[in-house]
Amino acid sequence: MKKNVVIIILALVSIISVDAQNEVIGGYVKKGGTDNGINATSRFPMYSVMKFPQALYVADFLIRNNIELNTEVMVRKDKLMQDTWSPMLKTFEGQKTFTYSELLDLSLQKSDNNACDILFERCGSPGEVEKYIRNLGFKDIRIQKTEKQMHERPSDSNKNWCTPQAIVNLLEWFIAHHNDNEPLRYIWKLMEECQTGGDRLPTAVPSSAKVIHKTGTGCPLPSGQPSGICDVGIIILDNGQQFPIAVFITNPSSQSKIVDVAKQLLEL
Repeated sequence: MKKNVVIIILALVSIISVDAQNEVIGGYVKKGGTDNGINATSRFPMYSVMKFPQALYVADFLIRNNIELNTEVMVRKDKLMQDTWSPMLKTFEGQKTFTYSELLDLSLQKSDNNACDILFERCGSPGEVEKYIRNLGFKDIRIQKTEKQMHERPSDSNKNWCTPQAIVNLLEWFIAHHNDNEPLRYIWKLMEECQTGGDRLPTAVPSSAKVIHKTGTGCPLPSGQPSGICDVGIIILDNGQQFPIAVFITNPSSQSKIVDVAKQLLEL
């Protein structure tokens, strides 16, 4: 019995060692009635891309509960994570009110981890967000952990995962429904003005194109590179064509890899 345990453990160590050295690429795009993918049905950690489906849930929550975007929420600084990516921390001491529109702005445009968790606390847990997304028909998008939980245990980021195909299908839903109500229109505007990842999808397309997108970045590895990088979004060309696209890289060899993969998918 002991031999079997040792063999299993050694096998697991071997698998983990190999995975830690290998770059894994995933991507998917819908373009002009056709699609193109690389590992399109494989699972990839979303990291902060998770804040996009969360925002869709928040929009639904606000509409269902007749809550306006300008409704204020009181936030105490001492209740927030202090050692995480959170631009909001620099804006106040003690306590301050933030509107839902400001929290969505911080979460989507600036990828603020505390803003994301405040939205979880005020609007619904990761499980409730996942249930909403599944009820829309998207089964391969899982949201189970908050930013705080992932911060305390980085391996938990693997529990917020999606397939490139599923997130592109959700982006396609967003294209069809972004004008349904004010919160969804606002989310579209925020993602169009995203302040992170200018060197990712936006660099892969002509400068005249619009990119409505959300990025994600994993924890740093000993090599200095992040454990993963991703960008998902909607590319809008001058002629009005709209292409939902997603690129995920685990153990990336370089930060520019998203651009290379996106160009390959788009055949640019």
